[in-house]
Amino acid sequence: MSLEPVLLKEYKKDKPLQKWVIYYESETGDIITVSNKIQKSQQNPHLLTESDDARKILMGTLDPKKFAVVDINQELKLVEKSAVIRIKEAENKLSAIPVNSKESADINIILYVQSWKMEVNFNQDTLYRMTGKRFFRNVSVNPEEDGDYDMISLYIIKKNDPNFLLMQLDIDPGELIEEGYMIFDMTPLRRLASLNDISIMTRKIFKSYRIKKQALFTGADYASKYTKRRTFLLPSVEDSEINTSFTLFKRGEQYYIKSNFGDPQESKIYTDIGIYVTKPKNPSHLLGYLTLPLADIGWESTIELDTDLQLDKCGFLCRESSRNLTFSFKGETINV
Repeated sequence: MSLEPVLLKEYKKDKPLQKWVIYYESETGDIITVSNKIQKSQQNPHLLTESDDARKILMGTLDPKKFAVVDINQELKLVEKSAVIRIKEAENKLSAIPVNSKESADINIILYVQSWKMEVNFNQDTLYRMTGKRFFRNVSVNPEEDGDYDMISLYIIKKNDPNFLLMQLDIDPGELIEEGYMIFDMTPLRRLASLNDISIMTRKIFKSYRIKKQALFTGADYASKYTKRRTFLLPSVEDSEINTSFTLFKRGEQYYIKSNFGDPQESKIYTDIGIYVTKPKNPSHLLGYLTLPLADIGWESTIELDTDLQLDKCGFLCRESSRNLTFSFKGETINV
């Protein structure tokens, strides 16, 4: 038996990589929280991953808003948001798009009833959640699937009658995301139904859709958060089917304005409203200025306007902060 020392080779067992638990929003893939263990109190879906980006999010060195959990080739992964957009397949069922004049959705459809136009726009906040940016050019959609994706199909029907199809519009979501909005001429429906008497159905691709009605088209409802341009408005004739922010009316020679909403903050009004009053066909020709004090508007209140102008025959130029406001006039047809 040999007594010579034998070198024993040390075997070092590799320590398994730490798995991180990412909880995310099921519809958007947005990161809710990252943990090093399962949290029984969490009701949201989670992803187990060895990604070092998950550790950095937990440590606070990476911004969770710039990451998302996405399905790539039928496998969930944590990825950094970029110019790559990944959208899910359209649902197999049709859903009616609700009318909602206040809250913005991922896909917004604005019907300009008296102008026979329809605008479809993509919410910039949704784009920011998906990519970390508010606008893109040359966007790449579903690159892992060779760019294949479903169209946004809008089925325009007689109001509340899904058996009466009036028109179908197919919109490329990649083009819509790049352009921000699209305008469609709806005059082919003139002989079939007014824009007040239609409903719209779709096979959902995005989480939320809504319809908003306005009387007149004076410019796209969509506006980039970078734009500082003032919005030109013409008061429309009051219509029970169309909700407006304010209604103008006249008693004798005195003009009044009524707020058609409750809490101003819920309508995103946080300060006094300044309105430049102009000629109806020339917004560069200034006639006067109106101020609606924040303390006097909202809660369905009515205030008296101090002006000698014929407001029913004028145009309104609003600041960027008031670009979503709309006005109607209660009385005879406005002649501009």
